[in-house]
Order: sequence, then structure tokens, then C-alpha cells
Amino acid sequence: MLFQKNRLCLTCLFLIILLIPCACTLDRVSPNLPKRVYNRSYDDVWEAVTWVLLDEMGCVEKKAKKNKGYLETEWIHTLDTEGHNRWKIDAHIKQRKNDVTVTLEKIVQLKDSTSKTIRKYNNEKKDEPVGPHAGWSDTLASTQETEDLYKKIDLRLGE
Repeated sequence: MLFQKNRLCLTCLFLIILLIPCACTLDRVSPNLPKRVYNRSYDDVWEAVTWVLLDEMGCVEKKAKKNKGYLETEWIHTLDTEGHNRWKIDAHIKQRKNDVTVTLEKIVQLKDSTSKTIRKYNNEKKDEPVGPHAGWSDTLASTQETEDLYKKIDLRLGE
């Protein structure tokens, strides 16, 4: 009887040890974003990133916190053969000991309007999500687009 209790406890302990790492990393998995390291001053890199995103690309600044190393653009809306798209760029600039690290994230979303068109002819009423982000789904931004942004920053810095 004691052996059965110990075996049950050991089995439960084994399952707990096996499942804890899975539960801990469930929401923390993030994509590996490409980074660039520059051997320049923080101010030079900040100026180059803001110039490329705001002046050269014509994006509108949503948030710019130079002291925290964060720049976010407003959404840019486009219409093409895939439908209604929008994208924005988040830039993280971090001062390290001897260099500056830049991480650019291009977020691309596609408008989900097909389901509304189908429901237009259906008499059922469905609660539509309301808000500025309702009906948008994330799509993958190509790594080439991000690399092109880094190349523009490189050119601006003369590297």
C-alpha cells in the first residue's frame, strides 16, 4: 500500500516537472527579430533611424521616446490586389557599452472584410467587434523589407 502511494506521488511529480516548462513558455515565445549593431553614438543612430522612418519613408510619428530608445509610427494604409492592408514600424534603440543596437519590427495587418460580405446576404445578426483594431489580422512582414530598412539606416550612417 505504501509502495502504491509512493508510485502515485512519483508519477504526479514527474508529470508536474514535465509540464511546468511548457506552461511557463506558452505566452513568452516571441519571434526573433533581426537586429543591427552600430559602433556609433546613440544620438547619431537615433537621428538616422528617425530620418529614415519619418523623413525618407514619410511615416507619421506616433510615439517617440528618445531617452527610452523607442519610436513608433502611425498605421500606413494601402490597397492592393490582396485587399486593404496596413503597416507600422516599431523601432527599439538600445545603448550598450561600446555600441548601439537597433531592432526594427514591421507589423503588417490585413483587413478581414470577406466575412462581412458573406454575412450581408445572411439574415442572422452577428455581433461585430468594435474598435480601431477590429477586423484586422496579422500577416508576416518579409525579412527583405526589414533588411531594406536597415540598409537605408546604414547608408545614412555612412556604413
